[in-house]
Amino acid sequence: MKFKGRYRYNRQTPCVYENLKVVFHGIPKNASTTIKNALYEAEHGKEFNGNKQWVHKGNEKGGSIYPSLEEIETNYEDYLHLTVVRDPYTRFRSFYSDLFLGMTSIRDNIPPFYIDNNINFLDNSIESVLDIIEYFSDDDADEHFASQKSFLHYHNVHWIEMEHLNEQWSNVCDRLDIAFDPLPVYNKTNNHVMLTDDQKERIFKRYKDDFWSFNYAR
Repeated sequence: MKFKGRYRYNRQTPCVYENLKVVFHGIPKNASTTIKNALYEAEHGKEFNGNKQWVHKGNEKGGSIYPSLEEIETNYEDYLHLTVVRDPYTRFRSFYSDLFLGMTSIRDNIPPFYIDNNINFLDNSIESVLDIIEYFSDDDADEHFASQKSFLHYHNVHWIEMEHLNEQWSNVCDRLDIAFDPLPVYNKTNNHVMLTDDQKERIFKRYKDDFWSFNYAR
C-alpha cells in the first residue's frame, strides 16, 4: 500500500473552562460535541448560540479557550482534567460509518488528511480502512482514528465511559456542583457494522494501549 506522503495532523487540544476549573481533553468520536456544549452552558449560564458544532472553535467563533499544551501542563494542575473514553471496537465502527459509509447527517466534507494522502473513499471495505489505520502512527494520523490515549495531554485525567455516559456525567456534575441534565447526542452514527475475529484482532493490535489503559475487554 502506498500513500502520497506522511503528514502531521493537528489533534483537538484540551479546552479550558476557568469558572468551572475544568480542562476537557476532547477525543473525536467520543461525545466531544455533547460534553463541550454541556460545559459551555455550565460555564456561561446559557446555551451555546448557533450550530452546536461551532462550540469546538476557539475564542471569537466558539468562545472556547484552548491554551498551549505547555500551559496545560504548568498552569492548570489544580483543575479537574476530564475526558470521555469508549470501547475501541465501537469507536472504530463509528469512525468507519461516519467517514467511509457517510452515515451521519453532518459529514458533508472530506477532511484534508484523506485528500492529501489520495485516499479513495470509494474503496471503503473494512479491510482497506484497517490498512490505513495500521499504516499511520498516531503522530501522522487523522484525528478520527488516532488512538484515544494520544489525546490525553496530562498525567492525571479522570475519564468517564461512553457506555455509561449519563450516569457518570451525573457524578461529574455533583463534583462540580452544577445542575445535571441528561446529555443529548448531536452526532449519532449507525454502529451496526459487523467485524470478523480477524478484523477485531487487527483493531486490538492498533489500539492496544487504549484497551489496557481504559480497562476495555479484548
